[in-house]
Amino acid sequence: MIEAVLFDIDNTLILFDEKTFIREYIEKLVPRFADIHPPESCREKILAATNALMENRGAATNAHHYLTHFIKDTGADKWDVWNRFEAFYASEFDQFSRLVRVTHGALQCLESLRDEGLHLVAASNPFWPLSVQKIRLGWAGLSHIPFRYITHIENSTYCKPQPNYYLEICRQIEIHPCRCLMVGNDPVNDIIAGRTGMKTYLTTDAESAGLSRLSVSEEIREKSGLRLHDPDFTGPLSGVPDAVRQLNG
Repeated sequence: MIEAVLFDIDNTLILFDEKTFIREYIEKLVPRFADIHPPESCREKILAATNALMENRGAATNAHHYLTHFIKDTGADKWDVWNRFEAFYASEFDQFSRLVRVTHGALQCLESLRDEGLHLVAASNPFWPLSVQKIRLGWAGLSHIPFRYITHIENSTYCKPQPNYYLEICRQIEIHPCRCLMVGNDPVNDIIAGRTGMKTYLTTDAESAGLSRLSVSEEIREKSGLRLHDPDFTGPLSGVPDAVRQLNG
């Protein structure tokens, strides 16, 4: 019996070219840290600190882990830097909505599951603070959806594709993995959830729209030796409620 459905956000609930999005995001963000990092160095630091999150294994929050790497050897104050990020997100992040479109059927899918009494989780890789995750869910037209849990940089100590990322969610929502369905477009980051006992649904909307995943996903698999897990279901996001009904008989 499925009790909770976990949803990735990037190219699952919203569709966009990830490389273009990251490039424009970094270019807008870099001037905020001109006194700490020269522009080219800042670009590298942002990417390096994000990649370093993949190495977090539960010892600290992802926020702490990220900031430690971002300010390393600079003498900058960690929380001053954090406040600069937060100010940028509050004043400028919403401009990137122009790069995004909503996945067909996203609202109907989540409303249907909500109406059937299922717990909903926004399980996007926790690189962003809660404020940004909520902005991104708003782009998908889902601001009113009562998510049981939203993973973000401050409440997570693992990242995808670590199975512990999914187990951490289950501990928080107090639902066993075998009673969860993970929905996402990435066969590495999202479908690895099947290793925990979760059922998995690989969405095809991004692929159908010609949007490729960031190459980092394949790089992670190759470096870590992770074995791909076959999804239990494959199809458009709009097909998730039917998959849940099949699982729940």
